[in-house]
Amino acid sequence: MKKANQIILTILLGFINFSFGQDKFSNCSAAFLDDKMIVEEYSNTAKAKISINAKGWLSAGTVSLGDTQKGEAAMTITEKFNFGIAIKDGNSGTMMLYSTSTSKKVEIEKVLAKCKKGDYIVILTTDDQYALPHNEILVQ
Repeated sequence: MKKANQIILTILLGFINFSFGQDKFSNCSAAFLDDKMIVEEYSNTAKAKISINAKGWLSAGTVSLGDTQKGEAAMTITEKFNFGIAIKDGNSGTMMLYSTSTSKKVEIEKVLAKCKKGDYIVILTTDDQYALPHNEILVQ
């Protein structure tokens, strides 16, 4: 009986350690239009912007911040992930869910058809491991 209790305790402690060991928002991520990062630079002050006339596929994925040259990081997509989209009204700040489903890519023209200049396209991650600091994309 003592041996069984030790095994159960070991398994329980291992599970607890595993669940607390997961770091939230630990994977750097970015939004992309046709696999080109939307934000000009991956920094705390950068703002994501997109033209109301943009065309292509909107996606989100983890990135690898490579060697820096002249202050700009070399960005490489390492993995695309599912995301949701909301549209934030530029005047009232009201957010509307664009779709109840998630996807790894969305036609930007369909999203922009529901937007006006000054609105924001908001990328919603579905997993707390992804840090997406530029999740609000201004429509210009």
